[in-house]
Amino acid sequence: MKNMAQQFITQKLRELTVKEVLEYSKKYNISVSKSEAEAVVKALKKNKENPFDPDGRKKMFKKLASLTSKDTARSVHKLLVKLANEYGVSHWLK
Repeated sequence: MKNMAQQFITQKLRELTVKEVLEYSKKYNISVSKSEAEAVVKALKKNKENPFDPDGRKKMFKKLASLTSKDTARSVHKLLVKLANEYGVSHWLK
């Protein structure tokens, strides 16, 4: 069941829209501009790394930082952690 849920979440990350990224950033009071959200969405669509594997997540955010900025990558990481907390799966990010 855990594996299936992780696959679902990973697919959802690839399907995020700019509007959704901006809504989540507003909801969690994390600063993300529209252009940053566009870059994030583009990067997530191409992402092949497993966000639940510590090494995969590190590679994913490192690549995102190279495409945007370290601050944007940190902001997206914060969003991921807050969403995981909200849905009770934060332990999957350990």
